[in-house]
Amino acid sequence: MRAVLVFLLIFGAVSSFAIDIEFFYGEGCPHCASTNALFESMQGEYDLSISRHEVYYDSQERGKMLAQYDRFGYDINKGGVPTIVIDGKVMVVGGMDEGQWRQLFDACAGMQCPGGVYTQGTFSLPSENQTITENEAPAENKTMVDPIREMNGAGDITLPVLIGAALVDSINPCTIAVMVLLCGAIMASKGRAGALVSGIVFSLTIFFMYLLYGLGIMKAITAFELTAAFYSAVTVGALILAVMELNAYFNYRPGFLAVEMPLFIRPYAKKAAAGATSPLGVAVAAMLCSAFLLPCSSGPYLLVLGMLAKAATLQTLAYLVLYNAFFILPMLGITVEIYLGMMTVERMDAIKEKQIRNIHLASGIILLVLFFIMLGQATGWY
Repeated sequence: MRAVLVFLLIFGAVSSFAIDIEFFYGEGCPHCASTNALFESMQGEYDLSISRHEVYYDSQERGKMLAQYDRFGYDINKGGVPTIVIDGKVMVVGGMDEGQWRQLFDACAGMQCPGGVYTQGTFSLPSENQTITENEAPAENKTMVDPIREMNGAGDITLPVLIGAALVDSINPCTIAVMVLLCGAIMASKGRAGALVSGIVFSLTIFFMYLLYGLGIMKAITAFELTAAFYSAVTVGALILAVMELNAYFNYRPGFLAVEMPLFIRPYAKKAAAGATSPLGVAVAAMLCSAFLLPCSSGPYLLVLGMLAKAATLQTLAYLVLYNAFFILPMLGITVEIYLGMMTVERMDAIKEKQIRNIHLASGIILLVLFFIMLGQATGWY
C-alpha cells in the first residue's frame, strides 16, 4: 500500500512537472495565433510556463530568437515564426497539430524531452526521434512558416520596385496640379522666397502625413491578420490601375478612370492651397490636401504597403520613409525651380497639360510591371 502511495506521489509530481516554453511569434501571423490559442487551451492539462516574444516589431526579441537558431545550429533562412523552444532542448519551427504537441508535452512532462529541431513533417515520437538538418526542409511545411528572411528584410519588395512605385505616385498629374496651385497663390502674395518656404513646408507635411497613413494601414493589416487578403486585393488592384492608366493614354478625359484627382474634389484642393498665406496655414492646407490626394495617389502606395506588410520590421519602416521621400521629390523640385526662376507657374501648368497622356502611359507600364511581380510572388512563380 505504501509503495502504491509513493508511486502515485511520484507520478503526480512528474505529471505536474512544469514545461518551460519560449514562444517566438510575429504580430499578425495567423499560424502564431492558432498555436498560441492551442497552448492556452492545453494550459489546464499541462503546466506550461510560457514566455512570449514578439519578433516582428521588437528587434531585441528577434535577436533572442536568432540566438536560439544559432545555438541549435539551424539555418535561419529555413526558419520563421512561430518558433517554439521547449525546456531549452527542443526547437519546433512552424506549427504542429494538437496530437504532436501532446506527444511532445507528455515526453517533456516525463523529463524525457528529446533534443533537436523539429517541424510538423519531421516530428515523430517515440519510435523515430528524427531531427532535421540544415539541408532538410520538408516541402509540406513551407506554407506554415513565415521565413525569417522576410522579417530581416522588407518582405518581397526590392529597391527598384519601391522607387518605381514611388515615382509613379509622385509624377501623377494631381500632385503636380496641387503644387502649381500652391506656388501660384504664394508667388502672388509673398514672392519667390515665400514660395520656397511654403513649398518646403507643404512637401514635408505631405511626407509626414503619408508616412502616418502608411503606418496606420500596415498596423490595421497586421492587427486584423489581413496580410494575405490585402496582398491579393492590391495585386488585383495593380492590374485595374494599370488598365485605367493605359486607357487614359489612349482615351484621356480629365478626372475620369485614371490615377487623377476626381473633378468634384479639385475645387476643395484649390481652395485649401489658395487660402494658405503663412507657414502654419500651408501646413494645415497640406494636411487637407493629403486627404484630397489619396484618391489619385493611393494606388501605388497601397501596392507597396501590401508588399511591406508581409514583414513589419525596422527595415520596412526605412523603406516606407524612402518611398515617401521619393514621393515628395517632384514637389521639392518644382518649388526650387520656381524659386530660382528656372520655371514659372504658368509654364509648369502648361507642361503638365501637354505631357499628361505620356505621364499616364509611363504610370500604366510601371503599374503593369508591379502587377506581374506581385502575381509572381503570390503564385510562387519565383
